[in-house]
Amino acid sequence: MQGQKSESYEDPFEEIANAIMAIIKEKGGRVEFSDLEKWADLTNLGKYTLRTVVNELIVSARLKAPEGFYDAETEIEPPIPKVVELPKFSPAEIEKLKEYLREYHSVGLLRLFEDLSRAGLKEINEILKEVIEEGYAELTPSGVVNATKKLIHDQKG
Repeated sequence: MQGQKSESYEDPFEEIANAIMAIIKEKGGRVEFSDLEKWADLTNLGKYTLRTVVNELIVSARLKAPEGFYDAETEIEPPIPKVVELPKFSPAEIEKLKEYLREYHSVGLLRLFEDLSRAGLKEINEILKEVIEEGYAELTPSGVVNATKKLIHDQKG
């Protein structure tokens, strides 16, 4: 009986996540968290539920918190991002660059850009910046991109 129900049943987390993503998209891809809180109040979504879902979206790279987080009032409260925005590229695109660097641990920028543009990536520079920020690669002053130990030992991404 439950198996039949689950076929048409949408995961409540995904339902909330999709609503949040739709609002951010509607607002141009970037929203103050306080605006999401106002929306949550109007829809009777609890503040902890909102924070939990938004933080999970940030962890899974479906959202970014480019301006960081407010200081938490207590340790048990979920962090509150100042601003949330949609990433300019998908987690799959980041993974494609990381896979490339797992295979070619040290590569010149020109070669990397040529190979990845042939592989269909568009925002290579921005994706590379993200991978460097996450500590999976480093860029030398001479224009060589090196995979870090973090990337090489982190086989799943």
